[in-house]
Amino acid sequence: MAPAWGTLPEISEALARYEGNLGWQRPTLHGIGFAEDMNEIRFVRVNEDDDLLAAAVLAMVAGWHGTTGSVRLGKKKLARAIKRLAPAEACQDVAQPNLRIWREIHGWLWIGGYVRGGNLIAVFDANPELPSDDPYVIALREVVASGRQAVPADEIHIWTPPGGHHPLQTTWEARWPQLVPISFDLRAEEDRWVRFRSLPGVKRYAETPSEYETILRRHNVVLEELGAQRADLHVITLEIAFTPVPRPRNPVLEELLPDAECWTVLSWPHLDPDLAFAHAYVNRLTWQPGCLNDLLRRVADDEIAHVIIAPPDLAWLYAPYDGGANVVLSTPALRDNLRDRHREWLSPHPSGL
Repeated sequence: MAPAWGTLPEISEALARYEGNLGWQRPTLHGIGFAEDMNEIRFVRVNEDDDLLAAAVLAMVAGWHGTTGSVRLGKKKLARAIKRLAPAEACQDVAQPNLRIWREIHGWLWIGGYVRGGNLIAVFDANPELPSDDPYVIALREVVASGRQAVPADEIHIWTPPGGHHPLQTTWEARWPQLVPISFDLRAEEDRWVRFRSLPGVKRYAETPSEYETILRRHNVVLEELGAQRADLHVITLEIAFTPVPRPRNPVLEELLPDAECWTVLSWPHLDPDLAFAHAYVNRLTWQPGCLNDLLRRVADDEIAHVIIAPPDLAWLYAPYDGGANVVLSTPALRDNLRDRHREWLSPHPSGL
């Protein structure tokens, strides 16, 4: 067993030994994440001017002697990195968040050299001011600059989208200050929320044309009762991503709802420890009977999720999902009236779920 490094001078000496063997340029930024081929990387830990010993350990086990770039890790190399960094835990003056996440990742299910369907990648950036054509380095810079690493796992942070402040953000904050535009979180407004099932009983997915007709009829009946036919509609959709900068949209959504505007960016809390984001888009539609049927059917088949339909003033929110819809109205009385008109569509569960 390697001797413990119980003091800050011992930590510094360990770093100096590693750096003496690396012959590298110290990174300003470094992190690890998962990627399939050269697709988007999903960072689980990023660092800025911090924890250089962890960076040096990763570089050593990965054979990285460069300046800026990325290198693949495997489970065996990760295990060696954990073993090499473990002596630093003896120093109570320095936290080891990288070691904690390395151990968590090592304990996940690995299939061959892959985990979560992709490669584990270490990324180093010696000079963020210099251009790079490595997509993982570009993503690292974006994630670090956003401050996403500092957002607690149980909180949601909001960023202004690249195009600047959008008026819908102002409207949302004024109308629904306690909510974020995540469809399955709308039930937080429990006094104004109701859920309708889209098929009789507890059945979730349609199997016949008549069942699809039932799903679409129920959606359209409620939308018309809410007043969808009296105003243009906002259709809000979310794209889950791993940088704060929007990337190409889901092809299905791009086909159904082209020319969408990104109106806000959120931290996505439901993939921890992945440093995930949600890009919220909006399209404006003029109501016509059946105008949303293609979208609603894709939602019913679970091809699309995280959809909210609303009028421009956001007086009500209608969030279809694969099994029904969550609805939030402006007052408990309006919620009660809508709920009582369609009691046969309610869940039998006491919570309404």
